[in-house]
Amino acid sequence: MWRVAVLPLMLVACLRDTAFHCTTNTECGAGGTCERGYGVCSVVDPSCASGSRFGSSAGTYANQCVGDNAPNDATLADAPAPDAPTGCPASSVAITGGQAGHTYRRSQMSQNWLAQRSTCAAASSKAYLAIPDDQAELAAIATLSASTATWVGITDSAMENTFLTVKGAAAAFLPWDTGEPDDQGPGEDCVIIQTSTAKLRDERCTTNFRAVCECDP
Repeated sequence: MWRVAVLPLMLVACLRDTAFHCTTNTECGAGGTCERGYGVCSVVDPSCASGSRFGSSAGTYANQCVGDNAPNDATLADAPAPDAPTGCPASSVAITGGQAGHTYRRSQMSQNWLAQRSTCAAASSKAYLAIPDDQAELAAIATLSASTATWVGITDSAMENTFLTVKGAAAAFLPWDTGEPDDQGPGEDCVIIQTSTAKLRDERCTTNFRAVCECDP
């Protein structure tokens, strides 16, 4: 009888440890992100307030929106961001019009907003999707990007019309283009620089654009 009772418990214990634990974004496949503090993969999902949802291989977090639950593993919660060495990348340089002491680098390809955010953070623990703080920096970011539109680190995905930076602070500099933000259906929750006007527009987070990463040493 004891052996029969123990067997189901052993099976439950095994099932709880079926999550795929990642350490780098590349382990999560194209467009996937290894979520900091959780150590499991997520995918883009604009229906979530955070803009991403845990994948089916994420164990107890599977298919939940990222941010709905705090990490339940103290070791993972204290872990550094995946692929995030300290210091600014060697390819990151100072630019005219940029913030004093900050360096910048252009993304290698067009990607959606979440992928660009992850790409910037993976390069350094001090790097992030660029946040223009004034018109000079906005123009400098657009020039470095050399693209018609450039993602910046601002979103209202958590609450409509409450624009926050990727650092979690309220966005202080928002020079909107005419008629923007308009949240055109089915919803536009991420922000681009429109190069032709040197103004900001809201856009679907799943659209692919160039980006610039900013690093604050």
